[in-house]
Amino acid sequence: MDSESSQAGSTRRRGSSLVQQIINEERIGIRRASPRRMPSDIPEAAHAESPHSYEEEETNPVSSGSDWEMDDIRSDEGLEDDEETGLTIQERQKRTRRKRRNTLADERIVPDGDISKEEERLAAASFMREAIINSILIGLWYTFSISISVYNKWMFSPDNLNFHFPLFTTCAHMIVQFCLSSLVLYFIPNLRPKHKPADYTPIAQSVDGDTLEAPRKPLMTGWFYLTRIGPCGAATGLDIGLGNMSLKFITLTFYTMCKSSVLGFVLIFALLFRLEKPSLKVGAIILTMMVGVLMMVAGETAFNVLGFMLVMSAALFSGFRWSLTQILLLRSPATSNPFSSIFFLAPVMFAALLVIALPVEGPIELAGGLRSLKESKGIAGSIGLVLFPGVLAFLMTASEFALLKRTSAVTLSVCGIFKEVLTISVAGVIFGDPLTPINISGLFVTIASIAAYNYMKMRTMRDDSKREAHEQIVAAESRRSIEESNGKTSKEHTRKASTAGGLIRNSLSLNIAPLLEQNTKDRASPVKRPEDLD
Repeated sequence: MDSESSQAGSTRRRGSSLVQQIINEERIGIRRASPRRMPSDIPEAAHAESPHSYEEEETNPVSSGSDWEMDDIRSDEGLEDDEETGLTIQERQKRTRRKRRNTLADERIVPDGDISKEEERLAAASFMREAIINSILIGLWYTFSISISVYNKWMFSPDNLNFHFPLFTTCAHMIVQFCLSSLVLYFIPNLRPKHKPADYTPIAQSVDGDTLEAPRKPLMTGWFYLTRIGPCGAATGLDIGLGNMSLKFITLTFYTMCKSSVLGFVLIFALLFRLEKPSLKVGAIILTMMVGVLMMVAGETAFNVLGFMLVMSAALFSGFRWSLTQILLLRSPATSNPFSSIFFLAPVMFAALLVIALPVEGPIELAGGLRSLKESKGIAGSIGLVLFPGVLAFLMTASEFALLKRTSAVTLSVCGIFKEVLTISVAGVIFGDPLTPINISGLFVTIASIAAYNYMKMRTMRDDSKREAHEQIVAAESRRSIEESNGKTSKEHTRKASTAGGLIRNSLSLNIAPLLEQNTKDRASPVKRPEDLD
């Protein structure tokens, strides 16, 4: 009897220790390392070697049952059925994109003709926004450009002010533009050049958690200034300076007609720098436009060879500098907005013009011209007459660069042709420049070709707006589906967690409570029966 009681006591103690171990593990969240074993996985040799194993399980059913239930909860075998259960949010997003790729990629590349009302609304809004902004910039550019052209003609013409120093005057304009751009960048810090977000390269993690970044290159280096800013600034200075110098020898109408040939030079340099793709339609339109320009030039009575060479050289440098400016605006963070571009280009333009002005116009002649201007207009009037065109040039250049960044050099040149047409009309009204029937015919041919080009660009803008609207709808649907899948996954995890918690609580309440009660009774002092007394 003593052996039986000791065996029962050891069995109870073993059961209570197992229950206490389960409770402690659940309290601190320890996961068992023992693999799950099913009865079918136990080899027959094991049954033969340990025939009392099932007897032990029958003797201690609580430990066996709790092990089976806890192993079912802790096991990862059931997770293989749900393909997205063990994925992170990024992996689920990639998986969703892969699932949608076959159906959405073709639509994203070549959308069908029947677009939805939502896409049509987004496309129309995008097109109108782009058209309004571009129209405002074009209007500002026309206003300031025509104003400065008329002002320069009045200032340099022998019949008017007769201040025949256009190169030195343009040098003064560059100083004004540099000062104004510096003020804009000083008072508006958001317009200052800065690195793009992609230029930040994290290389390590510091002790306090901050990300250490690799040293970045400066926004402006000496080599970049010499190889990018230098040629662009020199070409811009030569374009403006030679054009202003030609007004001493030719009329404003003839100057405008010859300067319209800049469109051909712009197209040539844009193709050389791969800013535009070759197109038969664009080539035909530009060829027709140049024929119209030649018709506008035909019959010019006051033809001057030197003035013609100067204005054509200005057109050549103009086409070269517009292509370089487009590259700087789009590819360099240091010149990513019009004001920073003027800030870096103005000193180079000043130096290029000064190098030409010194031998051509001469400092001694300039001093005499300034003295005579001061005697006729006074000190304040002379300073105002020389520097006021610099303000107009700054506003004109800023609107030019802003329009160039939004469109292209070819589009800007086509818009410039229409500006030249307006300039010819204004010159005919103000200065009385004559126009022959051939000139008027060339004017209409040029306007028609400009209208054809603008129609083609508007169709391209509409197609781009539809494509962008379609991409926005597709991106919104993709985000919505990802959010829905994330919500379903989180709900599934919550449901599984609540189910697991319920199983744990039920198993413990069903299996542990009797043992605890029995263990408590065993720990209490029993009433000794008479037969147990010696």
